Amino acid sequence: MAANDLDSFTLNIESPRIQRGLAGIAWELVRAEDYAYEAAALAVLAVVLAVHFYTRTVNQTVATTWMKASVALWQANFAHFGDEKNYSLIRDGPYDFLFYASGREFVKKVHGFIKLVSRYDPIGYIFSNPYMAMALPNVIKHDTVVMDFHIADELPNLFFAIIAKDQYPNIKRKRYDVADFGAAVKYPANFPKDHYVVLTDSPELANAILADRDITNTLWAACGLSPDGKGEAFTTPLLEYVIITDQARLPELPNSIDELRAFPKMMHASVRIDESDIQSKLVQFLMDVIDYYGETPISAEGLNKLKKVRVAAEERILKKQEEIRKKELKEAKDLKQRKKEDDVIGKMSAEEQRKYNERKQKQELKKRSKGGRVIMG
Repeated sequence: MAANDLDSFTLNIESPRIQRGLAGIAWELVRAEDYAYEAAALAVLAVVLAVHFYTRTVNQTVATTWMKASVALWQANFAHFGDEKNYSLIRDGPYDFLFYASGREFVKKVHGFIKLVSRYDPIGYIFSNPYMAMALPNVIKHDTVVMDFHIADELPNLFFAIIAKDQYPNIKRKRYDVADFGAAVKYPANFPKDHYVVLTDSPELANAILADRDITNTLWAACGLSPDGKGEAFTTPLLEYVIITDQARLPELPNSIDELRAFPKMMHASVRIDESDIQSKLVQFLMDVIDYYGETPISAEGLNKLKKVRVAAEERILKKQEEIRKKELKEAKDLKQRKKEDDVIGKMSAEEQRKYNERKQKQELKKRSKGGRVIMG
């Protein structure tokens, strides 16, 4: 066959016919067991999506229900409540919501954070179980509202805290002001002292707050009990803490006095969300505490005590700075001495180095024996 004939033969081959669509599948060769993994993956994906959308709705319902119970109080107490578009709640990620308020006597502004259990993250939800959370303390264990009140500048610098007893050890480890600034107070007869700890460096403010029967009744209710202490107490009180402070939320004092003085006055509060009707009472409780802070007169003696507490903190910072400075000077001196010795040793012969090392060992042994310990190497 000639070359031209071969080209012609090749070019004139009819294209194969391909049957398209479902009709082109050889169904008799398809077996369900061949696609078991794919089917299982699709089923899991369908369940995850269903759980995601359902629990997303649950989380939103929890947040909006809490807000509906307290929104009237926020609006009555603040000139402005909500964001610039007048939304009371702002979604901030899969588990959190925010709210904002400003314009109230004694308060510049409030930032609120509704932190919800990770219901539509199955793994996160499993770890939020109280038994699992014992090993993972940073996991959100229950729905909580955390509020930061920025206090007006003209109010005195002081520390006051009401903390649930089950929360107190953990908070004390995380905050130096709770550990160092507050002293325990004498509780009135009607105070739930088995459930709460009260600390302050201003006894006058503490006495004024704790003398208010409405405040102590709210604390009893936050424990699930009547004002006379009867009933079945909650596992942990709904009010986890309220802390008024001019200090930072740090485990240790800052490194400098400028840092110590730079922190604004704040009131931090944390409230657990539940289905009881006490949620609005707890918000009113926080407003009452703010008002007592702003309206309670502190005597000259009380103000002087507050000043002494903060001066003592500054002195601890200065002492720590001096210890660090001395340590750095000693390290620099030791380094210089070692460098000098290394230069001298480097110029010695092998025999001189041996004798030098023996002499150093004897000196070290003599120092240790004077200190009451002899270590034989």
